[in-house]
Amino acid sequence: MKKIILCLLVSCTFCYIVSCANKTSSETIVETIKEQNSEGEIKESVNGTTERTVSFNPKIKFVFTGDDDYMKAITDDMVLLSEEMFGDQGAVEIPTPNIVKIDDTDKNDIKVYGNFWIYGYQMYGTIFNTKNAGANPGCYHLKDENGKITVLSKEIAEDGSNNWSSLVKICGGDEELAKKVMNNLPQDEDEKLRLDYAKMYAKENKLKLSGIKDYGWPVILSDDISDAEFLYNFYSAYFYEIRQDDVLNDMEERINNLKNKYMTSELVKKMEDMSSESGADKIINAQDVTNEMLETLQVDDFGSGNLQMTYCLGTESATIIKVKVEKVNGKRQIVDMNY
Repeated sequence: MKKIILCLLVSCTFCYIVSCANKTSSETIVETIKEQNSEGEIKESVNGTTERTVSFNPKIKFVFTGDDDYMKAITDDMVLLSEEMFGDQGAVEIPTPNIVKIDDTDKNDIKVYGNFWIYGYQMYGTIFNTKNAGANPGCYHLKDENGKITVLSKEIAEDGSNNWSSLVKICGGDEELAKKVMNNLPQDEDEKLRLDYAKMYAKENKLKLSGIKDYGWPVILSDDISDAEFLYNFYSAYFYEIRQDDVLNDMEERINNLKNKYMTSELVKKMEDMSSESGADKIINAQDVTNEMLETLQVDDFGSGNLQMTYCLGTESATIIKVKVEKVNGKRQIVDMNY
């Protein structure tokens, strides 16, 4: 019945502060401080040197809190399915169903077709890191009895060589429907779906969540974090990828993915030109930053997208990088950076 696509993604220790990975009873968390100056303007600072105990407990199970009774019934069942698939891996298993068709013509056998993904997350700082993930393409059969929705049964495509044929059979011989069930969502839609369900868990359990991190890939940023958190997240992610000794993904590809995700193409070109001229990426300068230096990193938001990153804060050798962040085609990106 079960189909595990990614049976175990190596859990990375990415967090806002790299050194927090060794902590057990508490995690280092980015603290956001808002101050009002004499002119009444708000300045926001994000600084990762503050430690406090967070309430993340992977044993607290996911509960659907939306107003869709179908999804409530399905995700309740998927939580039980996740226990069968993954057991206890120290992660919270969050159902993330991608629904492609609902046939509710028969209230005694409502058919919900989709790929019923489950993602297991561990939390480092304010980032959910993917521990495991599994896809379950198929169909849930529900019953509506005077508004009470219950799960009658579920049909999940078989593993191995019978995967496709069994899915087509589940879809009543409709190959086009089977293709829709099996196909991945476009990246933006997939990221939004995952964030929606992760945020539901975070809100219910009073967790600060600023993004999701898959091993070897840029952070999927929450769309409701501040500019300062956005920038802090980028710099930490860039630093982490630079420091990774990972044979699973090409380093240059990962760095380019980060640049393309967070920066405009014009700024990426500017950085490449500077690197070519100087032999070093002086705008970001992550190669020369030690863990201890990163621990002092502070981002100050002065409003209107004008930010400043400082590390080795309070020392004579403090490094200051001024950054401009703007919405470009509806996507927040770094448009300028001066070292």
